[in-house]
Parts: sequence; structure tokens; C-alpha cells
Amino acid sequence: MPRCDYKTKVGVPPIAKHLLEWKRMMKWDEDSIAAPVCEIRVEDEAFFVEYVTQDMEGSVIEIAQIVDIRTGKPPKDAKIIEIFKQVGETKDPIEERCFQIITADSFTQQTFYNFLAFSAKDCKRFVDDLFALCHHFINSNLSQMDYVRKMHKRILLSCKDDKFISIKDLIKSIAKDEKKKVIEALKLAGLKPTDKKDHLPKDKFTFEAFYKFYREMLGGRPELEKVFNDIKGTKRNYLTLDQTVEFLNKYQRDPRLNEILFPHHNKDGTKKLIQLYEFDKSKQKIGQFTLDGFTNYLMSPDNLPTNIMNLPVYQSMDQPLSHYFINSSHNTYLTGDQFSGRSSVEIYRQCLLSGCRCIELDCWDGEDNEPQITHGFTLCSSIQFKDVIEAINETAFKATPYPLILSFENHCTPRQQQKMADYCIQIFKEKLLNVPLDEPKAQLKPGCMLPSPEMLKIQDSRKEQEKEGRHARPGEQRREERGRRASSTQRNRYISGRG
Repeated sequence: MPRCDYKTKVGVPPIAKHLLEWKRMMKWDEDSIAAPVCEIRVEDEAFFVEYVTQDMEGSVIEIAQIVDIRTGKPPKDAKIIEIFKQVGETKDPIEERCFQIITADSFTQQTFYNFLAFSAKDCKRFVDDLFALCHHFINSNLSQMDYVRKMHKRILLSCKDDKFISIKDLIKSIAKDEKKKVIEALKLAGLKPTDKKDHLPKDKFTFEAFYKFYREMLGGRPELEKVFNDIKGTKRNYLTLDQTVEFLNKYQRDPRLNEILFPHHNKDGTKKLIQLYEFDKSKQKIGQFTLDGFTNYLMSPDNLPTNIMNLPVYQSMDQPLSHYFINSSHNTYLTGDQFSGRSSVEIYRQCLLSGCRCIELDCWDGEDNEPQITHGFTLCSSIQFKDVIEAINETAFKATPYPLILSFENHCTPRQQQKMADYCIQIFKEKLLNVPLDEPKAQLKPGCMLPSPEMLKIQDSRKEQEKEGRHARPGEQRREERGRRASSTQRNRYISGRG
């Protein structure tokens, strides 16, 4: 079936070879004392991670839903720990061999999959390469046709039999309440059951066959047929090359685009599109689009609503920080409403992993001289300030190397402010900018521009809101000793540091 190799076009690196190979590991759950040996790998199209245990129980993890992969969290059960100490490279600490794959349907709903690699080296290599694959921008910008391919791949991976696909299982996964419709669509797509009436031969269940079945299930695309018929007119059953060029320029191209950087579609480029997406080879040669080819193009990566070439950082990052829009979060700690919502450390990780570059910490005095984060004078729960700083330190630059701004709304007494400052210095270490930059044009003082994102790359920035009647800010006494770093008009303090 015609397919655009757009991953090569946008420079997506090839999948690491070792990820495609089955790797023996152990899988464990916190609510179970079992830790079976399993095999795990990334399937060839990189839509899923699949794993299978010794008793052939397995499942798939959708790569687009993986938000993080974390190392260093061993099981709580002492029996499982003892088992782990006796397998693999026993000299390697268990903490360096354990990792979690975290998936999320939303910021507040996560699922954790726990694995143990047989060596620390295998663990690090698997985790690093899989995380890079999962967080590539292309995974969240797939075309409609890619989603159909993903559906097909999921059906194949969920089938335990090597030779047959159960029609019963297919009905459950596609449309459990439409049994007759599924069976009829299979017949129209040429997918006939074997002698076993409730099974399909797996080797016949190709993507091309599945796509025909998929279209029969939809019952056609009347909205696309109307567009196609309006363009082609009544005299023919295909689009001519000129009609396709006109359609691309009039309806598919944004007229606000610069004509030099984004020129209009021409006949040569349009003919290449037709040759790539048209099914009928005779039509390909003369540059004509049938309805099937036209539909294939509209579902392809060449018709994405976004320009995938502009999804990576493509603009200059050398301007002052204040020249950019920043992905920001308000009341970051809350998973619910501002009156009785639950506060969470995990939500800070999720925000940072999604690319957020400015997060808020509402700080209040806590018990035992430990500052806490909560929404004051409400029924919202609280979390420890230290736990949040540790989570930020672990996650701040996993998704992007550009500077992070921490916005403190500070309600703490001087004693607990000092504790906050100590935690920031101890935990962030060299990531925290606590001395002026060497660049003379980017000093944080009146008359100077703010540093650029490029200057602060792989760094933390910290901004604190100062409000009348509140106590001194954390590290206030140290600030005078280090010199003046904040603008007298802006009254914000930025702290960054190279990591």
C-alpha cells in the first residue's frame, strides 16, 4: 500500500537495534509477591512495547501513552528483593537494575509497569533509548493512516495464536455490539474464515486487507465523497492534475504563508503526491486521483494540520527570555479544584514531562519546621516542599533542555524560608544559577536584557512573587552578599544554573 516515509523526512533517528530484540527481564507488581521472568521488546513499527511472561501471559504498552521511564525504585516486598539479588549481575545494585514505565491517559491517571533488568548496563541502555523514542515529537503527531496502522498492529499483537486470529476476539476489539456488521465487512474485504469458522488465517490479515475491512466497517466516507465530487464535476470519476493542483492551493494551503518560504503547489510536486498515494497504477502515470487515492492522501502525513518540519525547535533561541511565550502552569500542585482538591507531587513531574517551563509552588509553614505546598485557607491537601523539589530535580530537563522557572508564592516564616533555600541549594546543586552569568549583556540588573533561553539551556530558573506584608524571601540575606541580581522595577528573582 502507498506510504510516505515522513519519519526519514523529518530526521527521526532509526530505532535502536537492541530495542527491537527480545530482552529477558523480570516483571513485578507492588500488590503481588510474584515476579515472573518475561521477554520485552519494541515492535517493528514502534507503536507498542510488548512483553510476554514464561506462562505466555503478555500485553502491550502504547508508546504514545508513555510519559516517563524511571529507574531506582526497587520493590517493597522483601521476598521479591531477595529473589532479585540472586538473578543477573548480582554485583549491580538492585536500584540500578529496576525501572518503571509510566503511562497516562491524563495528568492525574497514571499506570505503572515495573521491570528488573539483569544488569545495570542493560537497564540504562534500554531506559535511555526507549525514553528518547517515546518522547520524540512525531509520536503525538501521527496521521490518520498511522492510527489505522496502529489499530491493525494492536490486533496482531493481542492475538496469542501464531497462525490464526479469533473472529470473536476481533469483534470484541473492533465493535463488540456489531457482530453481524463485522462479519459482513470481513466478507466484503475478502477475509474468509478457515475451516474453523471462527478464525482467520493470520498471514492473510495484512494491513491492506485490514484497511479494506476498516473502510467497509465505516460504510464509506460520505463527507470526503462530497468534496471529491464537488471538485471533479459530473463528467468523470477522477480528479485531473489541474483540479488537484487547484484543490491543494485553494483549500489545503494557508494563504497567509510566505510565498517564497512556502511556495504554491505546482504540477510536478502534485504528480509526485498522486504517484505516492494513488492505488491505480495507470492513474499514477497520467497524474489522476481516484476517490480511493484522494482519501489515502487526505489521511496521510502529507496532510497533517501542522507542519511537522516546524515541530522541533526551529526558531532562534538567542533572544532575551522575555521575548518568548512560555508554557506555564498555575496552582501546579492541584489535581482537582482550588477549594478541596488533592495536592500531588506526581503532577509536577507530569507538567514538566509535557514541556511546561514555568510552574508554581505555594509555600506555607508546615509541621516539624518542614515547609509544605498547598492552597492556603482551603480544604486542599498538602505535600512536602522537599518532595516537590526532588521531583523537579529529577524531571526538569527530561523533556526539554531549556530553562525552567519556579514561581514561588511564599507565605513562610523566615525560619522555614531558610529551610526552603537550603533545600534548593542542596538538591539542585550546580543546576541552580546563584551567581551572575559571564555574559555582560545578560546581567540581571537595570538596563540589561534578560538572558536568552540558549544561554540558560539545561538549567533551572527561579522566580519568586513578592507581595506586600509578607516575610522576607528565601535566601534574602545571601542575595545582598552575592550582589544585586534582580531588576528594581520588576522585583523578580531569576536563578538558573548549568546542569
